[in-house]
Amino acid sequence: MEPVLPSGAARCDARWSTRAHQYLPHTGTSRTVPVTFHYRRTDPLAVEAVFRCPSHDDDVVWTLGRDLLSCGISNLAGTGDVVLWPGRGRSRVWLRLGPDTGHALLSISRPELAAWLRTTYALVPPGTEEEHLDWTPIHRLLSSPRPPHRT
Repeated sequence: MEPVLPSGAARCDARWSTRAHQYLPHTGTSRTVPVTFHYRRTDPLAVEAVFRCPSHDDDVVWTLGRDLLSCGISNLAGTGDVVLWPGRGRSRVWLRLGPDTGHALLSISRPELAAWLRTTYALVPPGTEEEHLDWTPIHRLLSSPRPPHRT
């Protein structure tokens, strides 16, 4: 599926809906899980992934690093609860979410993910992310008067 982009001047985010395949180790099978990736220019380092799991009433939402997704297309990337790596044949990317003892193992289309990531990098080129961050709360915090130190 191709990314869905707003048109014109409102183009400040990118959304991509696709289907992931979740591997179920206890049965040796997989199931299809709809997932939507959402990138916002106002949060330029992150990608929100919303998984619509048939076995849950609520969506499962993960926030992933955009650069982590990009690295995972070609190489093993991530540690801890989020790890990505290219599959054999490089048509799929594997995504492991969760701790070692209770994780979900999913695969998604590598070419589609790469195309969508190129769209996000067109919105916010690499190295310019900080220009799109709202630093106002940090500036307010740093410039607020501090109470006197008591000894």
